Amino acid sequence: MSALTPEQMEGLFRAIQLTREHEFDCSECQNHLGEFTEKQLAGLPTDEVLARVAHHLSLCPQCSEEFVALEKILRAND
Repeated sequence: MSALTPEQMEGLFRAIQLTREHEFDCSECQNHLGEFTEKQLAGLPTDEVLARVAHHLSLCPQCSEEFVALEKILRAND
C-alpha cells in the first residue's frame, strides 16, 4: 500500500471537514437534481432539501457532472 500524497491528504481532510450529520447519497441527490437545477437557473432560493443537493454536488464529481449536463440541456431548451 502506498502513502497518500500531500494533495490527496488535503482533499481527504477537506471532505471530512465538510461532512454533515445527514448527507445525501447519490440516489437522494438524483431524486432532487431536476428541481435543484431549475431553481438554480431561475435564480430562486432553495430550501433545506435542495441545500443538501448543493452540498452533495460540492463533494461528488459524478453528480456534479450530471448537474452540469442537465443545466446545459435546460439552458438549450430556453
